[in-house]
Amino acid sequence: MTDDITLAARRHTRALVAAVAAVVLLVVAVVGMLAATVGRRGNPAPAPPSATAATADPTAPQPLPSTPTALRWVTVFGAHLPEGAEGPRDTSAGRARGFTHTPMGAVFAAAHISLRLSPQAGPAVFEPTLREQVVGPDANRLLGNLEDEYQELRAQLGVTPGEPAGQLYSTVTGYRIGSASPDAVEVGLLIEGPGQSGLARVALSVQMRWVDDDWALQAPSGGDWNTAAVLVPSTVGYTGFPAGG
Repeated sequence: MTDDITLAARRHTRALVAAVAAVVLLVVAVVGMLAATVGRRGNPAPAPPSATAATADPTAPQPLPSTPTALRWVTVFGAHLPEGAEGPRDTSAGRARGFTHTPMGAVFAAAHISLRLSPQAGPAVFEPTLREQVVGPDANRLLGNLEDEYQELRAQLGVTPGEPAGQLYSTVTGYRIGSASPDAVEVGLLIEGPGQSGLARVALSVQMRWVDDDWALQAPSGGDWNTAAVLVPSTVGYTGFPAGG
């Protein structure tokens, strides 16, 4: 019985964190094999942040001198995230493509692509997104995990096969840029959403690669978002997105 409970908890945690990614977004913290969910409850997502949402950490590496321009806020599958002059230029069919070849373009691509790699986006979105905008040796494992999580969530919600599986309740409030070269950028996203004890924050770390004239996301290790997401207590070290129009 104990083994069954542990296995169920692991499957539940993996499914919820994958839904974050993204942008995504659903937040999960693993503490003693118990999942504390953020951003999946039937509560409104946090409002888009003000320009002072994040606090600078003077001891942390500073982001490259790149800031978003012409920023606006959109709601996708229930989640709030920013768009800007850096992209996406194409959001047809629920997708997000066309980002500038800059570190800030990589930030926007990380937010939009990871969001669409969630069960809530539905297979009509997450399958082509994964085929065309995800790279790395664990891409197939990520697809397998997403398909399993989608079927589990769809069954729980009674959703028609092929349709999006529910809504996300979260906001991408900040970012940080780590190591960067013209064709590879390490991006950190700060995601906020309603948790069991109020507002919760998760830091999602992704690697972006410039491939075929656009940014692609490198699949997390093992195809498991648990390896890329961690619960954080504050906004320190992240730059807040300016208030949107």
